[in-house]
Amino acid sequence: SYTRPIMIYTCGSNGVPLNMPISKNPNETTTSNVFRIEKIDGCCATFRVLAPNTDETQVATYPYVTTNSFFTINLNCCCVIRCLNDTCVECI
Repeated sequence: SYTRPIMIYTCGSNGVPLNMPISKNPNETTTSNVFRIEKIDGCCATFRVLAPNTDETQVATYPYVTTNSFFTINLNCCCVIRCLNDTCVECI
């Protein structure tokens, strides 16, 4: 489905985007700094972590895949939300 992926910069991050794990598995250490907004509730938002698509035959069409990793953040802690170009995201 189409989505607008974003990156988040928190206050005091010195220009480094927020990174979150792509998996709930504690043995998986891969992170991503690209997310999709799933829900906004007042000043809080829940995001889904998007991972780079590793299937080289589909990267042009689907540059990201969804993960089952979510996080919630107080939007008052966000300094910048950078919108990336709309794209298709393949669900896993």
